[in-house]
Amino acid sequence: MTTFVSVFSGAGGLDIGLQRAGWDCLYATDFDKHAAATLKLNAAAGRFHGEGVIRQADIRDLTGARMLAEMGRRRGDIDLLAGGPPCQSWSSAGHQLGFNDPRGRLFEDYLRVAKQLDVRWLLFENVRGLITARGSDGIPGSALAAIRQALFSAGWQTRVELFNAADYGVPQRRVRVILIGYRLGDEPPIPAASHRENSEAGEASWISMANALEALAPLEADEVIRPSGKLALELAEIPAGSGVKSPGKRETTRPGGHWGYKQGAFVADLRRPARTVTANAQQDWIRDSIHGLRRLSPRECAALQTFPEDWAFAGGRVDQYRQIGNAVPPLLAERIGETLRDHVNAKAPAPKMTNVVIAPLPAKLQAAIDYTSREQRRNGASRLQAPAKRSALKAKVAVVA
Repeated sequence: MTTFVSVFSGAGGLDIGLQRAGWDCLYATDFDKHAAATLKLNAAAGRFHGEGVIRQADIRDLTGARMLAEMGRRRGDIDLLAGGPPCQSWSSAGHQLGFNDPRGRLFEDYLRVAKQLDVRWLLFENVRGLITARGSDGIPGSALAAIRQALFSAGWQTRVELFNAADYGVPQRRVRVILIGYRLGDEPPIPAASHRENSEAGEASWISMANALEALAPLEADEVIRPSGKLALELAEIPAGSGVKSPGKRETTRPGGHWGYKQGAFVADLRRPARTVTANAQQDWIRDSIHGLRRLSPRECAALQTFPEDWAFAGGRVDQYRQIGNAVPPLLAERIGETLRDHVNAKAPAPKMTNVVIAPLPAKLQAAIDYTSREQRRNGASRLQAPAKRSALKAKVAVVA
């Protein structure tokens, strides 16, 4: 059986999918106490992990030698290192401090562990913002280029793709970067999409929220959260599939403003897949025939992420929302895991040949970087924060970390 080690495991979404695809998880670890407790709860109930090690630990304190000793394995025995370092540093919903955020540098420890374990494959998930994120030089796309260069220097080529989870049967329009590291001559395939928004005869359509939620047991009273005050009045007039707009920020080429929806003020359309399930308690609202206008509960968010219905989450409501929103949808992970498994089983490991050049990015991803560069030239000045505000923000992040 193909084996993997999971770091930044969170609530186990990536691990569940890989295990369903036939991979054996030998080690799972996360810094967050609630995430580690979630993994242990489900392992104790027989839902997860078999005899593998589950550890609450900071990856900066882990070494490959220690992990191998705990697993009873030797260097080179593990097929895959799975897990994406925290995404807040690159997320458009965050402050996008990238490598200036301590969390943005955890990739260095991910790579260190990968080299110490000497794995054949790497599976790395992150937010879409990583594609165009700026590195230390301030150039769009340079953060991803730096990550790929570091992997290249360590002996791994990289394949980078954008996946919309809805295209793989997940009832959620969740777009994420998947990076697969591989040895030269061992390039992996990418699973073909199984669902389409506008399907034709013989094709499966995207899965709607209503379809995903109707299979759940009825909500308990303490799971129902209704809006109040000004927000309740604003949402009362909002049609499904829309939300309360934020004030538009004026830009050079957008004098009318670059607006969006206020966080926690969107009414979802149950006929479509959900918007991205986030890692905070400000989830979208829905209208149902029993409870009226209410917020999506943690249990419903877990279903939209395709967690098993009996999967238990440790911690309070806020902790559960965070774990669920940070997870890789298990169904998407399963589809990727199946394709990798078939490739690994069909082909002997490639010899560790010297890489010549880094494999190019797909044209659509390079086009996104080029577009962001043009936008920076046009609107960059109007988007810059005041120096004092930027310095204060960095100081705040450093204290929190």
